[in-house]
Amino acid sequence: MFIFKLGLKNLTRQKRRNILIIFVIAFAFFGYLMMDSLMNGMEEMSFDNIKNYDTGNIQIVNPAYWEDREDLPLENLINLNQEIIEIIQETEGVLGVSPELRFKANLNNGIDETAVIGLGISFEQYNQVFATKNYIVEGSMFTSGELKAVIGVSLADLMDLKVDDYITLLVRTKDDTFNTIDVEISGLVRAPNPMINNGIVFVPLELAQQALNVDNGVSLLALKTIPGEEDAIIKRLKSSFQNKNFNLKPYSWKESASSVIALSAAKKGGIGTVLLVVLLIGMLGIINNVILSALERTEEIGMMKALGMRGWEIVFVFMIEATGIGILGGLAGCLLGYIGVSWLVKYGFSIGYISGGDASGYGIPILDRIYGIWNYPSFTFLFILGIIIAVLSSILPSYWAAKKDPVKAIYHR
Repeated sequence: MFIFKLGLKNLTRQKRRNILIIFVIAFAFFGYLMMDSLMNGMEEMSFDNIKNYDTGNIQIVNPAYWEDREDLPLENLINLNQEIIEIIQETEGVLGVSPELRFKANLNNGIDETAVIGLGISFEQYNQVFATKNYIVEGSMFTSGELKAVIGVSLADLMDLKVDDYITLLVRTKDDTFNTIDVEISGLVRAPNPMINNGIVFVPLELAQQALNVDNGVSLLALKTIPGEEDAIIKRLKSSFQNKNFNLKPYSWKESASSVIALSAAKKGGIGTVLLVVLLIGMLGIINNVILSALERTEEIGMMKALGMRGWEIVFVFMIEATGIGILGGLAGCLLGYIGVSWLVKYGFSIGYISGGDASGYGIPILDRIYGIWNYPSFTFLFILGIIIAVLSSILPSYWAAKKDPVKAIYHR
């Protein structure tokens, strides 16, 4: 008990240095917790935006189409029929099915022209899978049979378009001839996924099929499913398609978002590097503090050894002091982290400072702001790890101090 009290008492000696080290550790922990919250929030928002505005939870595609999907081909399409729809709808865990026809087009406003992606959809079915309708900022979505289109606000600004304006989509058909789709803009959308806003034109599915000469063909079927059950649903769908000899294959949204997932993996590596720097800062601070304390207390150490205090007891005194610094630094860091993460969760971080409000140019499908999320295990992990590092960092310099010869230590020899 005496040794423990002595170690705690030493915390109050050299207050400035101890407080400085505590704050260094605290701010290092704070930086890590803020980055961890922000990166995890970015990952969660990116994945949600991909599923809710681009791919759905699962995509059903002809395997040959999947290989060339980035080129938006009009070959190897799905010849949609009621039997396929019924099989999917009757699969346990499927909540909605949206057929889509994706194609390349040039949008012409009568003066200028730009390349876009055309997306033929059935409005009612599309709304079962995606949340785009909630972000119509002007006008409305079209219904089946209407010669109308919905475009993103960024594309509208680029082409100086507004609701009720007419546009022409120049397309290449399946027969390798040219055709046009003349439509009126019925609505403008500003979705959380900037890719929707920048270069996609939504048109009725039947209109797109007719203009592209693909009969009843669709590029893919996007599914909304019960969250977390994608793998089980994919197995059920594969079995059903094999039993019916359909040349179709379900793909998880993760396979469509491989680039974003790769960025997420890189993010985890970056956080690991930050953690390594945090621990290094803490270790250097504590090692430096123990060495300086030992040098300042040379006579005191010699006196304690002369009075019969054993080496391990002296080591223990310094370890208690270092552990106290680690605990106080960890508590201060977790408190600062709690305040910082609370701010990120509530207000977020504006990406306008780094990307003009649109992070899609960096491969991140997020618009305007990134919000942090709570990762309570990180607080616990960092606090406990900080204490462990404090203890381990103090062992070697404590042994160095404890090995001093008592006579030489008393007389500074």
